[in-house]
Amino acid sequence: MPSTPSNQIRAQRMDRFMAFTISGGGILIIGAVLAMLLFILKEAVPLFIPPQSKSVATLQAPQSAAGWLDESGKAGVFLSPTEGVKALRLPEGTPLPVPADGPLLPWKALTPATPRGECLVIGADDRLFLARMAWSKPAGENDPAQWTLESHWLGGGLVGPQVGEILTFQILEGGGLAGGTTLRVAARQGDGLVWSESALDGTGALDWKALPLDPRLHATAAAWSGDAKNLFVGTREGQLLDVDPEANGVLSSSDFGEPVQSMGFALGHTSLLVGGAQGKLVAFQRVRVNETFQLQAFHHFPRLDGAVLGFQPSQRDKRFLGWTARQVVVDHLTTERRLFSMRIDGPGHATLAPRGDLILHANAATGALHLWSLSAPHPEVSFGLLWGKTHYEGYEKAEYVWQSTGGTDDFEPKFSLVPLVFGTLKGTLYAMLFAFPLAVLGALYTSQLASPRLRNVIKPTVEIMAALPSVVLGFLAGLVMAPLLEKMAVEVFIYPFAVLFLALLVMPIWSRLPQPFRNAFGTGREALWMFPVLLAGIWLASLAGPWVEHTMMGGSYRAWLQSAMGVSYDQRNSLVVGFAMGFAVIPIIFTISEDALSSVPRSLTSASLACGASPWQTAWRVVLPTASPGIFSATMVGLGRAIGETMIVLMATGNTPVLDWSPFNGMRTLSANIAVEIPEAPLHGTLYRILFLAAFLLFIFTFILNTVAELVRQRLRRRYESI
Repeated sequence: MPSTPSNQIRAQRMDRFMAFTISGGGILIIGAVLAMLLFILKEAVPLFIPPQSKSVATLQAPQSAAGWLDESGKAGVFLSPTEGVKALRLPEGTPLPVPADGPLLPWKALTPATPRGECLVIGADDRLFLARMAWSKPAGENDPAQWTLESHWLGGGLVGPQVGEILTFQILEGGGLAGGTTLRVAARQGDGLVWSESALDGTGALDWKALPLDPRLHATAAAWSGDAKNLFVGTREGQLLDVDPEANGVLSSSDFGEPVQSMGFALGHTSLLVGGAQGKLVAFQRVRVNETFQLQAFHHFPRLDGAVLGFQPSQRDKRFLGWTARQVVVDHLTTERRLFSMRIDGPGHATLAPRGDLILHANAATGALHLWSLSAPHPEVSFGLLWGKTHYEGYEKAEYVWQSTGGTDDFEPKFSLVPLVFGTLKGTLYAMLFAFPLAVLGALYTSQLASPRLRNVIKPTVEIMAALPSVVLGFLAGLVMAPLLEKMAVEVFIYPFAVLFLALLVMPIWSRLPQPFRNAFGTGREALWMFPVLLAGIWLASLAGPWVEHTMMGGSYRAWLQSAMGVSYDQRNSLVVGFAMGFAVIPIIFTISEDALSSVPRSLTSASLACGASPWQTAWRVVLPTASPGIFSATMVGLGRAIGETMIVLMATGNTPVLDWSPFNGMRTLSANIAVEIPEAPLHGTLYRILFLAAFLLFIFTFILNTVAELVRQRLRRRYESI
């Protein structure tokens, strides 16, 4: 057998090596994309992991009527009417030293402790004291045995024999040099209500003032507003009242539906939590309707087993604790999710740690303490919150809202992704409306009608546009184009009509020119003759714009838009984004479309021309349909570029996450939102993971677009491949 030449062997080896290299490179690319997708999912999936809870300890302790957990959960303080203040190390249950001061024992009454360690106590001598408790911790010391419990007993005013149960209190911190700290207290006197305001350093008798309520109503619970100007009262008859104690009047009322048993507030002292005698649990808020405030029930929670005995909010988020004689629950205000539910045996008091990660229940009869842990790192996120309308505090109705940060510690983040997806689609739409017709029609003219010399100038020029950095386009759009468009908006909208009018005037003149002149200077060079028309259109629009604005729009187009159409004009709006992002997308669509149009066999165009069709008819009826698979692919590639564009949208729009199709308003896209929110996202926090979820959505959008584009391209290719 003849031997194989050495150069052929080397060529075969090189072919195998290159085939292996190319295949390996493709597999590595696919693997890298899949690895990125898996990493994004790994960071986003924990948002939807359900809360986890477990029993930490069951202890036996002295009977108590109120309790307070340290933020670390390592120590608990308990108040008993007979034994005063006790402290335990948790979860071991060993006693911790406490100060011996305090009102005379036995105490006649005490209120539940707040998450900050504050409660009211009536001593044996009928004096009212405010207890403020705090742990003094040496730096870096985590052992509760080395901590010191500091209890401050403020006040000492005489309560008086006419006062029964104290329902609620509120501390008012004075401002300025003369301001002092005062205490407002509401108490039950028989079937009525009384209230008093006194300084915390007073020792005289409290001046109680009656609240004139309807004698048919019997108050069972009350809660002061955050500024203590309003008192919310619940009655046995199922009425919820908003009372102004200084004006002695009821501002508004609402029907709760069953006897009110307890009242409290979520973090921020805005959402009023109301529990019924039959387990009903509803959150109310004060909203302004027609210049008056009304009580609005804006969140409803699953019913509890038995009468709701009390509430305690977390100091980190909008979760709160509620309990009955048979059940302890932790719910989240905004999402209405039940994060924790546990059966108990017997009445008592419950306490939620300030972080919301520990729950303690003390049985009032046996003194048994039950301690549970709760792991719910992202309670403010749910599928309904991300994609549905949510009723937030301060809003009259449920809405789609994105607002990740605020100016106060009790701010509630709002994480609806709907405005971001809407903004992404809106920005892409306006960009494609500007880019698609210019790119495709420009490619059609360049490939089929332009002269070779002009084609060799147009195509490289447009392709060079793709080299413009998007940050430069965004910079020019935000600082140059947006102010110019605001100043000359009317002229810009008149300009296309002015060009069309001038073109209609020029066409008859062109048709009357001698045929030799048109053949020498017109065929394949028609675009050059449009430059004078375009420049003349600018001159005509600049003349007509002020006249149109003055005569038809009352001298101000912005005022006319607001009055006639109810639309406000923002300087950095969707039109600016559409123009700027269109310039970034045009080169992609133009280049791929021009290649597809130029690849149409010359035999088809020659046959069409031979049958008597004009060059324009041939381009429109034969070339364009044949190249439609490539044009569609170009459009999908440009669409994917527009969806993922970041810097242009970030710099050329106001980044306002609104649901409005108006071209005169801005928007916020998914990609721009990721860039904006990155500095504010703590590692592994809720915002951090939601940004990864937004990245996953962008990945899915582009994947769906590319898949649909390929399916349509294959279908169009099969349709026209026989031509």
